[in-house]
Amino acid sequence: MDFNYLTSLNISLIAGIIGAVLLILSLAKGYKDKGTKVIMTWLAIGGIVIAVLPAFMPVAFLTDPLGGATIAVSTGTIPTQSVVGGICGVEDTTVTISAVDAYTEASAGTTHRYRVNNGPALTVANAGTFTASPGDVISVLYGNETDGTYYGFTETETLPCAGTKTISDKIYRNGTLTVEVFNEEGNLIDGVENETLANGDVVTLSSKLKGTYQRGFPHGGVIVAEFNGTGTSTIDDVIVNFGGSETSVPGIYAITLGTNARTKAFTVPAILSNQIIEGKIVIDVDDTNNPVGTGDGDVVLTFYANDYFIDDDNSGAFAGPKVTDEDNVQTFLHTTASTLHID
Repeated sequence: MDFNYLTSLNISLIAGIIGAVLLILSLAKGYKDKGTKVIMTWLAIGGIVIAVLPAFMPVAFLTDPLGGATIAVSTGTIPTQSVVGGICGVEDTTVTISAVDAYTEASAGTTHRYRVNNGPALTVANAGTFTASPGDVISVLYGNETDGTYYGFTETETLPCAGTKTISDKIYRNGTLTVEVFNEEGNLIDGVENETLANGDVVTLSSKLKGTYQRGFPHGGVIVAEFNGTGTSTIDDVIVNFGGSETSVPGIYAITLGTNARTKAFTVPAILSNQIIEGKIVIDVDDTNNPVGTGDGDVVLTFYANDYFIDDDNSGAFAGPKVTDEDNVQTFLHTTASTLHID
């Protein structure tokens, strides 16, 4: 019960008692002075009016004892609130899930996957709705893993005590990636301009990753470097550094340079819009064997993008971002391959 409500009742009761006493005294024969009797009579009437006034008030405005907003309640009833002591007066919440393009803010026009309190996974169209309850925990996978245009994104929200709730975010459309590597003379390696190496050489080549305007790779990815590094190898090591670190080679990678090929993989950070990420590529040539040109001494660079996925081996949990899922299937069908030509 509201503290202020009880206080108002106590004040009315006390005023009524005082008024009644004054009225009795004013009528008593012991008081002969007319002026005194008149004053006491009016005080009595005032006290009685204060006592009975709440009964004639249709609405009383009371303050939430928990510090919330002032609310209106009918006089003579115990006041109620939307939330008191963790109890919510709202039964159903209409939830809208919406995604927009991160740059144009146009509707992403995709389907989203969601779970309520880690229950069975369901789907809803972009800007579509479903019904849940206040306090429910909603987990969202934008794009529902299968979207081939926009990269997925996960979000978790606890529904408030409200009749409606919109869960919305910006997601990124897939773009193209340009890989540029420059030889020691500063020229772009393109098959005409190459990097000339001999046995025993160790070189560090400047390189760039260029994104696409208003597109992006929000979760970064992995670059695989393939080179002739086993058997009668011509290259002992390749290190690719765009600010990431060495990681395991994705299981989907297929060797292209033959039986002497070796692979290494390196992480790449997010690339948004036409951002340029500068890096270095180190090539350590074998001390004895000299690179002999295309098909033997070249380095193949392949970029795979990370994305979220549904892990069916973990009760359908939203997992990632990674290049492959729990079944070694590529999570997003983006692959960029380029060749670092050596002669």
